Amino acid sequence: MIGRRRTQHNDERGVVLMEVALTTPVFLALIFGVFELGLLFRDSLTTENASREAARSASTKGRDPEADFFIIRSAENGLAAMDLQALEYIVVFKASGPGDALPASCRTSSQAGLCNRYTPTEFFASMDDAAGNDTGNFRCGSLDSWWCPTTRETQASAGVDYIGVHVETTHRYLTGMFGASTSLGATTVLQVEPDRP
Repeated sequence: MIGRRRTQHNDERGVVLMEVALTTPVFLALIFGVFELGLLFRDSLTTENASREAARSASTKGRDPEADFFIIRSAENGLAAMDLQALEYIVVFKASGPGDALPASCRTSSQAGLCNRYTPTEFFASMDDAAGNDTGNFRCGSLDSWWCPTTRETQASAGVDYIGVHVETTHRYLTGMFGASTSLGATTVLQVEPDRP
């Protein structure tokens, strides 16, 4: 009788060990999956926030020659919760209405009269050098001349322009459960604030 109890007890221990061995990987996969999706959600919200902040800046700056510089700085502020190395590009584009999407041609390059596309290298371009001299990057310079900020319509009588800002980032997964990375994009379109009489 004592021998049977010991054998039965040892058998139960083996079953428990087998159950733990089978359920632990599933449990860990679930935990890591929730963690990865939480980080993806955070980066998605951060990308959307950067697009909204930049579009608000674009709306208020209107025809200011320095508008695109401040739009980029606003996007940088919006991306504060994310590593700036995740930034792929920012596009400031002319929209025809509040529901417009980013024109396909602007995803790869700036287009005359339509959009200015900024890559990470250009994202850190300065407006003035250390001595306070214009670098030629902004104020309808080499980077924002494709759709020069001074050509944006801000007169209510002429029909105020809509301006869109698209921010594209890359989310890199930590565990690789869902692949190496995924692209996140967010577009916000607002009407440029009209000049006050």
